Parts: sequence; C-alpha cells; structure tokens
Amino acid sequence: MSENTNSNGKLHAIYIALILLLIGGLVFTNLKLKKSKETIVVTEQKVTEVEKLKSDLDLRYNESLQEIESYRGQNAGLDSMLNIKEQELTAKKAKIDALLGQVSAAKAGSSEKAKLYADAQVLIKQLEDDKLRLQTSIDSLITVNKILYQERDSITGELSTTIQKKQQVDEENQKMKDRIDKASILGTANIQCSPIRMTRKGKEDEVNKAKDAEKLRICFDLLQNKIAQAGETEVAVRILNPDGTTIQLQNLGSGTLKEATTGNDIPYTYTIKPDYQNETKTVCSYWAQTFKFASGKYSVEVYQKGFLIGQSTFVMK
Repeated sequence: MSENTNSNGKLHAIYIALILLLIGGLVFTNLKLKKSKETIVVTEQKVTEVEKLKSDLDLRYNESLQEIESYRGQNAGLDSMLNIKEQELTAKKAKIDALLGQVSAAKAGSSEKAKLYADAQVLIKQLEDDKLRLQTSIDSLITVNKILYQERDSITGELSTTIQKKQQVDEENQKMKDRIDKASILGTANIQCSPIRMTRKGKEDEVNKAKDAEKLRICFDLLQNKIAQAGETEVAVRILNPDGTTIQLQNLGSGTLKEATTGNDIPYTYTIKPDYQNETKTVCSYWAQTFKFASGKYSVEVYQKGFLIGQSTFVMK
C-alpha cells in the first residue's frame, strides 16, 4: 500500500512538472509572438513614414518646379537664376531619393536606419527652406526690376522729349538755313543771247541765221545781294533747242542738277564760275558745239543752287 502511494505521488509530480513546462512554453511562445508583432508594426510604421516622406518630397519638388516655371520669360537675369536654382533643386532631390532608398534597405530598428531617416527629414526641411529663399530672391529681383523699368521708362520719356525738342530745333534751324539759302540766291537781269561768227580779223560778228552761227554768246547781269557769299559762284546755263530738248555735250561740261523745290533732275548745257563780290556784275559766256545749229526759237535758263534765277528766248532763222 505504501509503495503504491509513493508511485502515485511521483506520477502526480511528473504530471505537474510537465504541465508547468507546457505552460511556460506557451507563455514564452506568446511573448515571442507579441514581440514579433510589435516589430512588424514598427517596421510597417517605418515603411509608411518613408513612403510619406517620398510623397511629401515629390509634392514639394513639383511645387517648386511649378513656381520656377511661373516666373520664366520675364527677363534674362531672372531666367539665368531660375536655371541655376532648378539644377540645385534637382540635385538635392536626387540626394534625398538615394537617402530614402538607403532607409528602406536598412535593418529595421537599427540605429543606422534611424540616422538615415533623420538625415532625410533634415534635407527635406532644407528643400522647403530653399523654396522660401528662392521666393524671397525672386520677389527682391522683381522689385529691383520694377524700379529699373520705372527708371528706364522715365529716362526713355526724357530722352524722347529731348529728341523731340532736338528735332524741333533741327527743323527750325533747317527752315532758317533754307530761308538764308533762298535769300542768298542771286538774281539776274538783261539776259541776252547772240548767235555769232568770227571774222577774218578775229572779231565777233552777230548773225541771225542758224547756218551762219558758229557759237552762242550769252550775257546777263548778276544782281547785287549782300547776303550771298562772296567769291566764285557756280551758275548752270541750260540751252534748249527749238524742239524743246536740252543741248548737251558731255565732253564740253554738260550734266544734270537737282531742282531745289521738286528734287527733279534738270539737264544743263554747261556751267560757269564767275567771281561775285556782292555787287551787280555782268557775266558773259560762250557755247560752241561740234554740229550745226538748227533754225527756230531757242530758250535759255540760268540756275544757281538748283534754283531757276533767269530765263530768256531768242530766234535764229
């Protein structure tokens, strides 16, 4: 009886020990599972936070790019600055993306992962600060440009006014010069045109038949003009044939002049340069051509500085 009692007591002790071991194992397993679940939750939180950082980074980056694009095209200086800032922004985003990739690859719960994550947050904060500084720089540059534009517009207005005044002065001066030039034009009187031939004794003999004429003598008076400049004064003589054409021989000095009032080209027969000293002066000149004169009515015109200052007619039978 005593032996059976002892055996049963040992069995009960073994059962109790086994039950305690089983309970201990279950408790250990539950604790391990709980810790694993906590690790998974922390890891999922970290993954979510990294994704949130990436999303936040992309949002701020795109906003900054849109901000940069909105200011393009205003002036070359601003565009140059925006190009530099865009390059800096793109480089910093690439650096943050690489850092976030390292965060994702790092071992969960490690100090390295925590440090990388903190570094990424700092860079993203710097990105936001860069955006604010860029906005401040743009605002300052725009303000300076506005001031420069205002100063430019003011200077342009003053320059325009000055140019207008100069043009008015130039116009007045030109009008004054034109009046003086016109007032200095010489007048003529007593225009006489005589067909002549030379006698055997070398004297001039006036004729009235075209077949007898060897040359023309044209004389006129240049009238007194105190305003005119003294000295050699070029005068053009134009002889028109009976058919209305101008007699011209290039080798004898014929050419064209600009008519002062119309600007039209006027052909002339020859020019002379009498020495004029502001007093009435009689001037004579000769025209001897290489072909026979035609009979009929001739016209003679005298020009100075493009102005017609005298005209007359004569007839050769």
